[in-house]
Amino acid sequence: MFKEYGKLSSLMYELTKPVGSSLNGDLEYYLEKLQAVNGPILEAGVGTGRLLIPFLQKGLEMEGLDLSKEMLAYCQKNLNKAGLTASIWQADLTNWSTEKQYAAIIMPTGSFGLLPNKKLESVLANFYRQLQPAGKLIIDLELPVGYDKNQLGLREIPIDETSGILFTGTPIQIDWYQQKASYLHRYELVKNGTVLKTELSHFELAWYGLREFTLHLEKANFKNIRYELNYNKQDTGSLVTFLAEK
Repeated sequence: MFKEYGKLSSLMYELTKPVGSSLNGDLEYYLEKLQAVNGPILEAGVGTGRLLIPFLQKGLEMEGLDLSKEMLAYCQKNLNKAGLTASIWQADLTNWSTEKQYAAIIMPTGSFGLLPNKKLESVLANFYRQLQPAGKLIIDLELPVGYDKNQLGLREIPIDETSGILFTGTPIQIDWYQQKASYLHRYELVKNGTVLKTELSHFELAWYGLREFTLHLEKANFKNIRYELNYNKQDTGSLVTFLAEK
């Protein structure tokens, strides 16, 4: 019934968050953290290549995976446009594995929250296995600081002079016991006043307490665990970045 990051939602992401754009400073923050990494880096949840491509242009050895084939199609298109090559593939992080090991694995801008929280331990254990000795893990988490069940999100995204996407984001519920917030996202492709296509997505965003996530990382055998808030730009906000090493 629902689809996350299908054709319309992927197109909206491509239009509103183009390659090289920085969301609250994530591009600059991750580039700084990765400059000293010597070896292959995996971006889990690579999307359209918004960060992958500028990192490649800076000389980093990058690869990417994503669950959405529609997002990966835009990523490949953007790689071709930039004259770059990189290994990108479709995979589900809850059961993904490879013989290759990475110097760093990153998951920026809250994508980790899209993973089912019941799969948390297996995903972190898998990340640990896929890292080289002393490899780095960097993960963003979003806290539900601004959740408002009465706040309807409306947005118009033009494609050309006659067509565009109408986006409606509806909060469904927040479950404090299961630690997840649910949203219904509706994307409508409109041309000359007529709706040509509609896409519905049910987003469930999981969150974790700071001490809680630290304990999960420790259980997965990570060390040198620390976290930073809002890319070190301010002390309050919804974004927490965890950094750890194998």
